[in-house]
Amino acid sequence: MELNPGQGTQKSQFSMAMNKTVNSKELFEGAKEIQISHNDDTYRLTITKLGKLILTK
Repeated sequence: MELNPGQGTQKSQFSMAMNKTVNSKELFEGAKEIQISHNDDTYRLTITKLGKLILTK
């Protein structure tokens, strides 16, 4: 993405909108379920038999 001078605001908004992508194979490392801590709560992220992801609290 190329910006012209004076478009600094658009660049910072673009940077904030970008998300990090994590490959599920790297995240799970062969497991079928992982636990995620977020704001003092623990969530379970599970891979189903059909290969879908389910997030539960």
